Amino acid sequence: MGRTRAQVDSQLDAPLPSTSDENAGDSRYAFLTQRALEFIRSQSGAVEEDRLIAHVFGSGSPTLWQSLLRQVLNADGSLVLRADGCWAIPGTQTDHLNGDDLLGEFVAVDVETTGLRPLQQRIIEIAAVRYRQGIEIARFESLLQPERRIPAFITKLTGISDDMVAEAPRFVDLADAVVEFIGDAPILGHNVGFDVGFLNGELKRLGRPQLINNRIDVMGLAMRLLPELRRPSLDKVALAVGLNPRHVHRAGVDAELAAQSALRLAAKARAAGHSSAERIRALSMPPERRAKDDVGRGRAVLDRSLLADIPKKPGVYIMRDAFDKIIYVGKAKNLRDRVSSYYSQPLGYRRKMDGLLESLVQIDVEVTGCELEALLLESQLIRRYQPRYNTAMRSHEEYPFIRVDLGNPWPRVTLAKSRKEDGARYFGPFKNKNAARSAVDLINSHFPLRTCPRSFKTARSFGAPCIQLDLGRCLGPCVGRADRDAYMLIVRQVIRFLEGEDDVLYQEIWRGLEDAAARLDFERARRLRNDLRQLQQVVSTQRSLREATERHTLLLVLPSAIADHVEVMLVVRGRPWAQLRVARSDAIEHVAGRLDQSWTRLEATGALPIDHDSVDEAHILNRWLARNWNHPAVVPLTSLESPDWSALARQVLSLTDAALTCPTVDVEEESESVPDLANEDSAPLGSASPVTIEHAYPLAVPPIGEIVADASP
Repeated sequence: MGRTRAQVDSQLDAPLPSTSDENAGDSRYAFLTQRALEFIRSQSGAVEEDRLIAHVFGSGSPTLWQSLLRQVLNADGSLVLRADGCWAIPGTQTDHLNGDDLLGEFVAVDVETTGLRPLQQRIIEIAAVRYRQGIEIARFESLLQPERRIPAFITKLTGISDDMVAEAPRFVDLADAVVEFIGDAPILGHNVGFDVGFLNGELKRLGRPQLINNRIDVMGLAMRLLPELRRPSLDKVALAVGLNPRHVHRAGVDAELAAQSALRLAAKARAAGHSSAERIRALSMPPERRAKDDVGRGRAVLDRSLLADIPKKPGVYIMRDAFDKIIYVGKAKNLRDRVSSYYSQPLGYRRKMDGLLESLVQIDVEVTGCELEALLLESQLIRRYQPRYNTAMRSHEEYPFIRVDLGNPWPRVTLAKSRKEDGARYFGPFKNKNAARSAVDLINSHFPLRTCPRSFKTARSFGAPCIQLDLGRCLGPCVGRADRDAYMLIVRQVIRFLEGEDDVLYQEIWRGLEDAAARLDFERARRLRNDLRQLQQVVSTQRSLREATERHTLLLVLPSAIADHVEVMLVVRGRPWAQLRVARSDAIEHVAGRLDQSWTRLEATGALPIDHDSVDEAHILNRWLARNWNHPAVVPLTSLESPDWSALARQVLSLTDAALTCPTVDVEEESESVPDLANEDSAPLGSASPVTIEHAYPLAVPPIGEIVADASP
């Protein structure tokens, strides 16, 4: 029969035999330790943690009891938690998961980085865990200062923000300690070449020798021993060998999970007849390193002649099928290198990628003067042609708005498909529909505004209150309880929150998060953490759009793909309005006249707000401007009433090619690898920087494990 936490607590608080003061704490848990030890002895010396929890505490969630069990058993020291997830008596050999002797002593390594290229990007977190006979014996773990901004999508993936690494050591400060900790032991990791590549990249910057240790790749082992896994990600491998997938993407968690997975895979290898460490290392070598032929690669289905006329310049590539239909549009800093990467793309891992390569018969390119222009052109072409294999930015017409109905005497907050001239306040549009929907639900659950669709223009709109009134989630305007001034005060507070000027909702959610963590209510804490992240995303996106609308009316001068020319983009209220190609030999008055014509057309039609058709380009452009505001290519309009076009034209023509060299675009954190077609919608359109509200809670929300650790006594 299972026991509740209260029952266990009462047993812990019961009178105990007389003990000395220093041992009093241990005595409170002696019955738990003894119960666990007896069960493990009866099971040949090792038991999986979930089974041990079920025996010691009875039925219930293993997650609920895990922290208490580990605290008790680690303090006692009679048992050890092995890397394969078993509690064992030290020195005991077991047969059911016996792969630790095959791996011997090794160091599991994982790094979190700012990108994918070791020589261009940097490490932001490193973890190295040393194992001997399947038991962790030492750990090295640290955040690192990468000496550059952490991309937004990396922060979203890992939870590591610029603020978290601001005071962290640089790699140069820890290089000796890292190399000494790893020593000569084999290095183990999931896709271990990536981690070692980054470590060697950092060592190369310092002029230090490279790591030449033997390697054990968990992904390679899984590909050989678990052939049913089409894409052996670390989470999938862990599930396949009976482990729980990671809840956070952090170096320490990943290194430990890779080690546990490797130990269980080693047991499978032994059962399959592989009985030496050398054989395990050979099995772990990825298939592409064992075979150098074209089988299983994009070059097996792509015609090499497609590369013939593609230059090594920035631009957009357009892929077509046999019916001349555009099936994919992409951008690149180097078109030839990007398109060439498709030839080495492995087949059989992603159904979408396989379909794209098999359908491809023609590639057209549009050369641009810089990467930023290529990124804007890519967005426009995706919106125009709706290519089958582009998922990001293709559904721009479905981006929702958050609508506050100020035209109604009792406003409510809802989602809207489009902006209308109806007196309401609109926020957005937002690419992440789930985040916008979650924000509306949270606002309606925390602020007592009505959610019913009443118009309040007829007598039928009053009376018959809904359940929201009884739950205290509505002030009750339908029954005459609500005070108009108090109600509108709440509405204005909601508007300030959506504009990023009020943090009352953050405070309330954060208090609930801390309380749930302190009570070890992991599920509620996780839900509240996700709520906080969704709100951050929506508010930061809206604030980015608002600031762009207020600040970004300017000329942006970009390099041109045509020699002795420049591209002049007129940006109005955060969105591109017109683009002119100007020859450096043109007369100042000629250029001024063309700019004046574009401005006159703007005045005749009126500046339109950022909407579905312009939001993607607006986000791309405004994030670049936020990071490069002082670049010579940015020419603000000093007067919006009557711009001095002659002076502006003179400034445009005076800019040299060297001055117009554009910084690398990390908007959307574009990498030069082949795009992951299965996950293109995963990176949201956020702001140039995270929401910053000065309060005692972090907005870079830590993983649940860290929150619990901070909340524990």
